[in-house]
Amino acid sequence: MYAPDSTWTRVFLAVAVVQGLVASSLEAYVLIAVERCFEPVVVQVPSGHTVPLFFALFIFGFVYQLILVYDALRSSSMIQIVGLCLYNLCLLVYAIFQPKEIKGALDSLAGSITMDGKPLLTPGTNAWGDCMPALVALALVVTVATAAFCFAAWKLRSEFAWVVYKAINADLAMKRRVLILQSYTAFLKFDLFFLLGFLLQNMINASPNMDKPEFGLSIGAIPLVLLVIWLAVVCAQREHTAGTLVVILAQFAAAGFLCYKLTTIDHALYMFRTFAAITLSMTLCAAGMAMLCLVNFGKGVKMFVESQQRQFTHNLPDTDYASSSYLYGYVPRRSPLDA
Repeated sequence: MYAPDSTWTRVFLAVAVVQGLVASSLEAYVLIAVERCFEPVVVQVPSGHTVPLFFALFIFGFVYQLILVYDALRSSSMIQIVGLCLYNLCLLVYAIFQPKEIKGALDSLAGSITMDGKPLLTPGTNAWGDCMPALVALALVVTVATAAFCFAAWKLRSEFAWVVYKAINADLAMKRRVLILQSYTAFLKFDLFFLLGFLLQNMINASPNMDKPEFGLSIGAIPLVLLVIWLAVVCAQREHTAGTLVVILAQFAAAGFLCYKLTTIDHALYMFRTFAAITLSMTLCAAGMAMLCLVNFGKGVKMFVESQQRQFTHNLPDTDYASSSYLYGYVPRRSPLDA
């Protein structure tokens, strides 16, 4: 089992762990502080879903980030390290906008009553006053963590480097094709977060109406998304044309569904709409990168990568450099070929 073995790999992992624990605790406090001011009937209005949506997204985001951080450090993928810095920047944007969204939701619920005359917020409570300090602290924690991630990534660049890209004994065109494949397989991991994050938020938004098809479809789509992402990686690595075409069709189908959802999501759930728009962009980018990989099929990338794998297996039998993950987007930290 991999364990970080250098100062900056330990720092990078420690930042992810500390941020995840502190930020998740703050987000849980916000949820509890707000929920105890809500009456049960609040789930019937869109504004009542704002805090649960943020909570679900942040908890899922931090857990998934820990998985990606461990995977990036284990495989020494500088592409993925840079992606994680951008990933945390997205979380920071959400943390900054979260107070405004929650305050807007609470203001819209204040003084509102149901058709039966029941209030949506418990009289005498101050939900915003209770949760505001935690929201500010959460934004500060993610800001500091984002800066720490970027600094640690800058330090890791010399440790990980772009060894595969620099060390490949081939022409520039072949290097570019290999880098496209590496970037695509790394990009799919981040696309998976946005797709699953969207489905999770959609399930919460549809939870008051579990008898409607949309709730069940969101649950059923989760294994389908996992299958398509797995198929995308396998088909790209093995240069399977038919399989890649199926993946591209599935990605465009998902983009079509996201376009439809953007027209139906309630305008009160502004950040949910924003997340759906980001997911749409990521899905279209993934489809575009899949097409680039498809264009490169039959141009020697698969044979070249396999020959590199055999070379590293022969020269470095007692290391993990020869794992297939290294050749498909991951970079060993130490190599005699590193310039």
